[in-house]
Amino acid sequence: MHHIYALFTPAAMIRLGVLGAGFSAGYSFASSHGSVQSILQTPTLTASQIAMNWDKVYTRGVKLVPPVAFVSSLAFLSAAYRFKGPLIATAFGISPKLQLNIAAGLLLCVFPWTYFRMLPGLQRLQAYSASAEKGALIDGPEAKGIIADVEDWHWANGVRALAFGGACVLGLTVL
Repeated sequence: MHHIYALFTPAAMIRLGVLGAGFSAGYSFASSHGSVQSILQTPTLTASQIAMNWDKVYTRGVKLVPPVAFVSSLAFLSAAYRFKGPLIATAFGISPKLQLNIAAGLLLCVFPWTYFRMLPGLQRLQAYSASAEKGALIDGPEAKGIIADVEDWHWANGVRALAFGGACVLGLTVL
């Protein structure tokens, strides 16, 4: 029975946090700068098609990244709480416990960033996508709005990728 506790050591929890933060960073970066960028640069796509393709990318990511980021933050917080090692300064000149708490904070700060900064554009894009799925033709100012919202999401999602990546680096340097 004592072997199961080895799964929950601070080092194991840090590894779990690093794995989740790294995955979230990579997935978010790939979504922003790979998938969405290629959608925006395809000249034959209409605004309706751009909205529908963006929605596919977003729907996949929203089902996966938030739970992974949340579990990773819990792993970092658990490791910080249970950390028994020497409290010598890490590569960043701070204690390991503080560094793990900062990593967890970076992962968690993505949720209010998404809610307050990104949600209005997300809701507009989802509405455009739903209309396009029903066959509505979107053109004129609405079409320009779709492009602007997708470009804004591209940038704002990149900020999330940076936060995830920062948490990953902070966790790695504690190991």
